[in-house]
Amino acid sequence: MKTKAIIFDFDGLIFDTETCELKSFEQLYEKYGVPFPREEWLKIVGTFSSYDPYETLTMAHSQLKKNDLIAEREALFEKIVEGETVREGVKEYIESAKELGLKVAIASSSSRKWIVKYLGVIGLDTSLFDVICTSDDVKNVKPDPELYEKVLSHFSIEPDEAIVFEDSANGSLAAIRANIPCVIVPNEVTKGLIFDERVALRLNSKKDMGLDGVIEFISTRQ
Repeated sequence: MKTKAIIFDFDGLIFDTETCELKSFEQLYEKYGVPFPREEWLKIVGTFSSYDPYETLTMAHSQLKKNDLIAEREALFEKIVEGETVREGVKEYIESAKELGLKVAIASSSSRKWIVKYLGVIGLDTSLFDVICTSDDVKNVKPDPELYEKVLSHFSIEPDEAIVFEDSANGSLAAIRANIPCVIVPNEVTKGLIFDERVALRLNSKKDMGLDGVIEFISTRQ
């Protein structure tokens, strides 16, 4: 089948907010002298979870209040984010997609407000994307396939007419469950995660292979 659309995850894939968030939690935990539960935190990358990353701190220091910790961590995050930019190769992929006449989408477990804000931070206009599907639009986020299925429905295309780009294990599993070929481009946080063996291709960076090369590679597997 001919590729008609490419679908990007957002956090960690277009903009590496995940590394920034990890650093902000590590700094917060270091301030209060508590080891950061990195392995537990990594399990929730790319999805929502009942795991509370502030609970360990409030258990270690009973005087600490969760709302105060949230505000403190968010301030650390915003400081870390300053000067960060879009991950390498993203702009080139979008430009190539437009030249090839492909639809371009974002499918993210984050909220629309979050995505619009941080697209602005890295200088990408929302108009570059034909559709942005977020947690506001579905009942279930990744690793459930609903986000990706909603994008397919929006474009009225079949799963093998799209290619998903993901950075996390939860996100790639969502694409696989939607039967869409998935290319993973892990970041510093997610590169050590175990990914489903059904991912179609792994790149260290989008600079490793142009979009046309990715499309050709995927077409040989179908």
